[in-house]
Amino acid sequence: MRLLHSLVLLLFAGSATAQGRLVRAADARATPSGATLATLEPRTTWRRGPTQRNYVRVTLEGWIDADRVGGRRDSFPQSIRGTGTVRLRSEPRTNAPILAVFAPRSGIRVIERKGGWARIRREAWVSRSAFESVSEPAPTPAREVPPPAAPATSPTPQAPAAERSQASAPSQNAMRARTDLDLALAPGAPRIGTLEKDAVVEPTARSRGWVRVRVDAWVPEALLTPTDSTYSAALRAVDLRLDPGGYVGRTVRWTVQVVGLQNADPLRQGFRPDEPYLLALGPSGENAVLYFAVPSALLGEAKTVRPMSKVILTGTVRTGRSEPTGAPIIDLRSITRP
Repeated sequence: MRLLHSLVLLLFAGSATAQGRLVRAADARATPSGATLATLEPRTTWRRGPTQRNYVRVTLEGWIDADRVGGRRDSFPQSIRGTGTVRLRSEPRTNAPILAVFAPRSGIRVIERKGGWARIRREAWVSRSAFESVSEPAPTPAREVPPPAAPATSPTPQAPAAERSQASAPSQNAMRARTDLDLALAPGAPRIGTLEKDAVVEPTARSRGWVRVRVDAWVPEALLTPTDSTYSAALRAVDLRLDPGGYVGRTVRWTVQVVGLQNADPLRQGFRPDEPYLLALGPSGENAVLYFAVPSALLGEAKTVRPMSKVILTGTVRTGRSEPTGAPIIDLRSITRP
């Protein structure tokens, strides 16, 4: 009995959970030395469990497109269906922050459904070095660990892991607006926006009764416009073809229909050997063939764009006309879901 009691205490001692914030993107594995299930985004926070060697077990939780939920795999009741990756988001909407990107055929558990979304959960292992350094107490000997308390009948509800991952606690210097306030770029300058009552801000500088503040907030990326001086909302694909060299280096931001992700063959001039690019049609109001050259930093995201889907692509014109097709080549800078 004493041996059994010690084993129970050891298991309990290793099951305590805490929050951990990633300082970089990290692979989540089925086992510490197993296959990669997902890639976690940097600066996201996850519920941590016990450690094993240099890995810590985390609970992955968030929302995915319900159409990507497949049947049983291994010991899991559901899995990621299809051959492409799928994004794990903080909320059931297409413009919600991305927490991770799951690999196809990974085993998962669906814990909730809402409209066309499924909330999933999966335990995985992540390298401890990917988390922010924190001072952790030395492990307590098993014999000194008190027995676990009986579970409460009404546990305190917690915010979804996805919401916790994107929220940061205000610092000791944070301040709250007592009323609606005008926002300006300088003391006495024209208003550029409104800070609503009870909004929390972070002071960064003070001058003659004014305080400069920083606000952490989310806005739809599709409604933002580049501040790049080379950007022109009126620039069209036909303009590039008519003056191939005149618009090199200009910034475009177009809503297009992506045909697919391809690699450049030797016949296509203007590309590096085997350079990946998105073949697209557009922009809105035109049906031109467009090539968006994909840098390595955006290749993972480009692979998640479904064929024939509409996205907003921002890029810099490499050439207004390429051979042999005459299509413009644009260096991709960002991908936005409308």
